[in-house]
Amino acid sequence: MIIRIAHQPDPSPRLRYGLDLILAALRETGSLPELVEGQDPRSFDGLRTQSGERMIFVGNRSSSVITELERDDVLLYTTPEPRDDGFYVSSLPGDVTVITGGNDTGVLYGCQELARAIRREGGLPHDLDHGENPDLVLRGPAIGLQKTTLEPPRQTYEYPITPDRFPWFYDREHWLEVLDTLCAQRSNVIYLWSGHPFASFVRLPDYPEAQEVTDAELVQNRELLHWLTTEADRRGIWVVLKFYNIHIPLPFAEHHQIPLRQPKPTPLVAGYTRAAIAAFASEYTGIGLYVCLGEVLQGDIYGAEWFTDVILAGVDDAVAARRAVDPTAEAPPVIVRNHAIDLKPVLEKALPRYPRLFTEAKYNGESLTTRSPRGAWQERHRYLASLGSIHIVNVHILANLEPFRYGAVSFIQRCVQAMKHRLDAGGLHLYPLFYWEWPHSPDRVEPRLRQLDRDWLWYEAWHRYAWRADRDPEAERSYWVGRLAEQFGSPEAGVAALDAYEAIGRIAPQLVRRFGITEGNRQTLSLGMQLSQLTNAARFRPWADLWDSHAPQGERLDLYVAREVAGEPHVGETPPSVIEDVQRLAREAEAAIARGRSAVITDAEEFDRLGSDVAALALLARFYALRVSAAIDIMIHRETRGGDHADVGRLKIAVDKVADSVLAYRELVELTDRTYHYANSMQTPQRKIPFPNGETYGHWRQCLPEYETELDRLRRNVDLLDRGELPAALRQLDLRPDPYRAAEFELHTPEAETFTIAKGISVFADSDGNIRQLAEELDGLRGIRIPRRSGYAGEFAVEFTLPEPATILVGYFMDPEPVWLQVPNLETDTHADARGGLEPVLRNGIGVDFLPKINVHAFRYEAGRHTLALGRGAYVVAGVVAADQELVPRQVEHTESTPDSLDWLYEDPDGASTA
Repeated sequence: MIIRIAHQPDPSPRLRYGLDLILAALRETGSLPELVEGQDPRSFDGLRTQSGERMIFVGNRSSSVITELERDDVLLYTTPEPRDDGFYVSSLPGDVTVITGGNDTGVLYGCQELARAIRREGGLPHDLDHGENPDLVLRGPAIGLQKTTLEPPRQTYEYPITPDRFPWFYDREHWLEVLDTLCAQRSNVIYLWSGHPFASFVRLPDYPEAQEVTDAELVQNRELLHWLTTEADRRGIWVVLKFYNIHIPLPFAEHHQIPLRQPKPTPLVAGYTRAAIAAFASEYTGIGLYVCLGEVLQGDIYGAEWFTDVILAGVDDAVAARRAVDPTAEAPPVIVRNHAIDLKPVLEKALPRYPRLFTEAKYNGESLTTRSPRGAWQERHRYLASLGSIHIVNVHILANLEPFRYGAVSFIQRCVQAMKHRLDAGGLHLYPLFYWEWPHSPDRVEPRLRQLDRDWLWYEAWHRYAWRADRDPEAERSYWVGRLAEQFGSPEAGVAALDAYEAIGRIAPQLVRRFGITEGNRQTLSLGMQLSQLTNAARFRPWADLWDSHAPQGERLDLYVAREVAGEPHVGETPPSVIEDVQRLAREAEAAIARGRSAVITDAEEFDRLGSDVAALALLARFYALRVSAAIDIMIHRETRGGDHADVGRLKIAVDKVADSVLAYRELVELTDRTYHYANSMQTPQRKIPFPNGETYGHWRQCLPEYETELDRLRRNVDLLDRGELPAALRQLDLRPDPYRAAEFELHTPEAETFTIAKGISVFADSDGNIRQLAEELDGLRGIRIPRRSGYAGEFAVEFTLPEPATILVGYFMDPEPVWLQVPNLETDTHADARGGLEPVLRNGIGVDFLPKINVHAFRYEAGRHTLALGRGAYVVAGVVAADQELVPRQVEHTESTPDSLDWLYEDPDGASTA
C-alpha cells in the first residue's frame, strides 16, 4: 500500500520533525510512504487519491487546506477545536487522513499521535477521530547549571559554564536523548537555571572584565546554545534561561573592588546588568528570560525598580536593536519568579509597560508535601493567575524526597489537579529528583545512573498530567501497570512495582509536613531529625507555611501534646496518625516488592534498587515513628512535671524508644552504605537540619555518631534524675556568663548614634524603648541605635569602619510585622548565612518595655569600611565585639521566661553544651 504524505507550504522545523515521526512509523510497519514535495496543495481537491493509494495531509489550522475543510464541514471536530499545542487527527472520505493543530507544535503532537496509532495497529488506521488540548500551556523540567558544592570565593549558584564543570552540557548526544524524551512526553519548555549565566555566553565591549570564560570557551558556549535552541525548537520546546539578582561575575567584582553580594542597586551594577541582558537577548533570540528578584537583592525594597529599570530595560534595548533589522521582531515573554519578594508592587509597575510577563511560584515550597495546597500559598497563586498572563507552578527542589526514587503516580496526578483547580495554574515547572547533580543519580552504581533513565517515571507522570489532569483513576492504574510491565517484563511485576511506588511515595510528604522544620533546602528529611528539633522546634525557626499552606489541616507535636494534656479533642492529621500511616505504607511496599520479585523478567537490577529504596524508607519510617513517640513522652513530661523531675517514668520509656530508633538508623546506614553516595544533592552550609553543613553531614554514616551521642546523653541525664541528682545544665543555671569583649569601631551615619547598652536605656535614637531585661554578656557594650521611625519607613543602612575584624551583634525584634527587621532566612535567601548569624546567639537576649522581645544574632565582618544594609524594618546593634572570642549560644532566662524546654536532656550531663 502506497501512502502519500502532503503538507502545508514551507513547513516549519517542528512540522518537519512530525513528518519524520510518521515516516519512521510507516516504514517500521511495512508501508511504503511517499513524501510529496514540490507541490502546493491549496485545496482538498489536490489531495484526491488514486486506486490503491492513501493520503495523509499535515498542516496547522491556518493552512488553506484545513481552512477549506473546516468551512465545507468536511473536517468536523467532535472534541474541542485544537488550540495552541492542541491537535486533531481525523479520517476523511476518500482515504484521506488529516493531522492539524492550533499551531505547529500541535501539529507535531498530532503526528506523534498518529505514529503511535500506526505502531499500535500495525499500519495506518482507517477510522481516526481524536483530538486533545493541553490543560497547562507550559510543561517542562528545570535543569541546573549548578553543582553540589561551592567554589570559594564564589558564592551559591555561581559557576562559570565550562567543560570541566559541566561536561554534560556539551554532550550533544545526551541532549538529543533529553529532547526526544521530552518531546515524546509533550513537554514544551526547558528551564536552564544559573546564578549569573551571561558572563559565560556574551562578551560586552564596555565591560570586558566581566567575562568569566576564555575566548575559546565563549565560542564553544555560543555554538552549543544556538545548536540546543535550534534542536529544541524542532521538537516544540522553548529554552528559557533562569538567573538571580543581584548576582555579578567574580572577575567583575574583583576588578571594581566591590562585594559579590549586592543587596541594592548601584549605577555600576545596574549598568552592567542591563548591558548583559541586552546583549544576550539580542544574540539568542529564541531563548526566554526568567528572573528571580529575591534572595540577594532586597526585593521588597528595590524589586520593582530593578525589574523595570534594569531587566526589562535591557530586554527593551535588545528588542529595539532587533527591530532595527526586522520591524516585525516581537518582544519575548519574560518570566518573573515570586520568591523572597512581594511580587504585587513589581507587577503593578511592570505589567503596564511590558504585558508579556509570565509569573511563577513554588507548589509546595522546596519539597513535595501535599496534593491540596491551601491558605496564603493558595491565595498567592490565585492572585498571580488572575492577572491574565500565564502563571507557572514550580515543583521545586524536592528536598524531602532525596535521594530515593519516586513514582506515586496517583499522588502526582492529584497534585496536578490541584494546580489546575485550586491554584488556577497555566504552566508546570518540574525539578529533577536530584537537582544539584544533574545528569547523575545518587545511586552507588558504576557507571553512574542517569536521572533521565532512573527517574523516567517521575518525568513521564508529571508531564502526562500536565497535558491532561482529569483522567479516570482506574484507567490510569492500568496504564501505569502496563508501562512498568514493559520495564520489568511481566504484568505481575508491573503491579508490584506500582504498588510499591504508590506506598512509599506518601511516606516523606507526611513526615515532613507534620514534623519537619521546613520544606526547604535547610533540611534533609531522609537523614532524620534530632530530638530537640522535634520537642523544641521553635528553637530552629520552623517555617510556618509548611503546616499552614503545604499540609492538610492537622496538629504539630506541640499542639497535639497541649491538647492531649488538656483532654481536648484532636483535629485533622495528628502525629500518632502519621506515624501509624507511614509504617503501614512501608509494610505495604515491602509486601509488594516481596511478591513481585519472582515475576521480574527484565531489568532485575533496577527492581532490586527499587526494593532497596523500599527497605530504606521502611527503616526511616520506623526511625521517625520511634522518635516521635519518644518526643511525645518527653513533651508530656515537660507539661505535667509540676516543676520537678521526681517522676521520670515517661522519660525512661522515651529513652528505650530512642535507643530502638538508633538501632533502626544503624540498619539504615548499613543499607545506604551499599546503595547511595549521599543523601542530599546540595552539599553546602545551607543544609542545617538535622546537622549543619550538607557536605559534613551528607550521608547517614556521618550522622549516626551524632545520634548515638544524643542517645548516650539522654540516657545519662535521665539516670541522674532517677537517682535524684541534677545534670550539669541545671546545676549551672545560677552561674554568671562571661561578658563579651568590646571591639573598636567608628560610626559614619549621622542619623544613627552610639550608646551604652544597659537597663533603662532606650534602644532607639528618637523614641522611648527602654531596656527592661538584658543578658549579662551585653551589659556595658557600646551599640548603635537608629531612629525608630526611619526603620519603620524602610531600610535604614548603617555605615561604620572596623580597625580589626569584629562580630556585629544585631538585635531583631521577634515579631513578623514588617515594621521590624526580619531575620535573614535560608528559606528565601540562600546567602542568608554568608556571615554567620542565621541562628541567634542570645535568645531572648533583650527585653524592651511594651515591645517584642529581642534575639541577638552575631555576624562576622573583616576589618575595613562596611555598610550594614539588612532590609526594611527597625532593629538595634547590640554591640560590636572582638572576633577572636567564642560566643556561647544560650536561651537567656529572665524573670518572666517561658517554661524550661528540656533541651538540656540532650546535652552532656558533665557540662558540654550542644546549643
